[in-house]
Parts: sequence; C-alpha cells; structure tokens
Amino acid sequence: MVRFIINDNENDKKSLRFDILKILADSKTSSEEDLKALDQCSSFIRDRIKIEAIAKECGLKLTGFLMNKELELYYDVKRGRHDLGYIAKGWSDPGFRIGNILKLPNAKLDSFKINAYKIMRFCTTNGIGITVEETENHVEISMDGVIYDEGFNKATFIKTVDALNECVEKAQELIEV
Repeated sequence: MVRFIINDNENDKKSLRFDILKILADSKTSSEEDLKALDQCSSFIRDRIKIEAIAKECGLKLTGFLMNKELELYYDVKRGRHDLGYIAKGWSDPGFRIGNILKLPNAKLDSFKINAYKIMRFCTTNGIGITVEETENHVEISMDGVIYDEGFNKATFIKTVDALNECVEKAQELIEV
C-alpha cells in the first residue's frame, strides 16, 4: 500500500481537495479501495446533478432523498400534488430505475389474478416490468422501467414516467382499486 504525505501549505489547507486527500492519507484502506470510493462519490455527484436538472426541465418535483449502503440515490417523483413513483440507482447499477409500488388488500387478490395477464401485457408493451409479492396483509405489485446511464435524458425520463403512470392507472382500473 502506497501512502503519501500532504504538504502543509496554508493555502491548500483551506480546500476541499486538501480535506479529502488528508482523509485518504490517514485511512487504512488500499489505494484501489480509495479510488473505488472516489469514483462512487464522483458518480453520485454527477448523477444527482443530472437527475435534479432533468426533473426540473420536465416540471417534476423530487422529494424524499435517500442514500444508503445499497442505494446511491433515491427520490420520490411528483407532478404537482400527484405521486408518480420513484427514481433510484444502486451503487453498481448501470442506470436508473423509475418505479412505483401498488399495495392491494388481500380482498383484491382475485380481481388481480383475473386481470394479471392483461396488466402484464399492457405494461411490458410499454417497457415497464412487473413483479408481484404476496404478504399476509396485501399483495405488492412493483412496476418499473430502467434507463441506462448513457440514455438518461429529458425525453427518456418523461416517457418512462408517463408509461409507468399509464400502467399504474390501467392496473388500478382493471383491479378496481
């Protein structure tokens, strides 16, 4: 492991770069781990700037920011007062997941089963994937579309959000939620 010494020049001490390099110089991690962490940090900053700018261009509001061990970022997406789902990206994901989760009471399970094929066909035709999980109290339908990083722009984002919203509305209509 190669470590380095930080110059104590007073002008450098006032910079963010100095603070970061000081942390790295004092860390017990390898240079490879340091580079990976710095790459993830720069990716996080670029992705957050990109998502916030594009959402603003689309007239969408982002709320409920979250970052944790699994997620590089997560936002709830709203158009006015209407919840449209979420946008999320994991630390090693090649793109962004735009999704929504419907929670149906178990009383609607039969209605869902009758219409599941129609819902899945409608959504997949519109580029939205579906997964279903049954719990003791409800059925959870996760719907999401993925946009790879290099294809993420205003047009693909708004098309995916609109397609997702159409799928949610279609499912609610067919299940009579």
